Amino acid sequence: MMKVISFLVVLIAMLMTTAVQSKILIKIDLDSQRLSATRASGETVVWKISSGRSGYETPIGHFSVMRMEKDHHSDEYDQAPMPYALFFSPRGLAIHGTLEKGLGRPASHGCVRLAVPNAQQLFNWVEEEGGAQVDITGSTRAAGRASVPSALTSGNAPISRSARPDPSETAQEDVESVWGF
Repeated sequence: MMKVISFLVVLIAMLMTTAVQSKILIKIDLDSQRLSATRASGETVVWKISSGRSGYETPIGHFSVMRMEKDHHSDEYDQAPMPYALFFSPRGLAIHGTLEKGLGRPASHGCVRLAVPNAQQLFNWVEEEGGAQVDITGSTRAAGRASVPSALTSGNAPISRSARPDPSETAQEDVESVWGF
């Protein structure tokens, strides 16, 4: 009887480990404005993104993809298209495709934008693998935000920050957004 119980415990542990490993690991670095995604096989991609601009910060922390929609349109922002959306936050934040130019700098209302073909590939991977873990890190200085000590960023709850950016950075962001630099 003990052998059967031991066997079942080992089997369950192996199944749980396999399930966890089969998920995609998505790492988002707010400082470099890059997303990397890694499959269980080790295949990895790295793409430019745009995270939340000043006043619409993308939260840092550890999240799971909660919901997926291939053809989502934002109810909050005039039905703006959000193709291949991977929702990771109860606030409605997602990783999604965009046709907007200027990836590589903060520009969104908190979502993580990437080029549509890349969003499609990521969406397909997450669908195939049955889920994804999303780790968002960075000192947040590059996005004009105050950094949060890493001890406060663990867990699934997003961290809210509201520090004032350096005025010279804000002016530069304004010039870039108006002139499309």
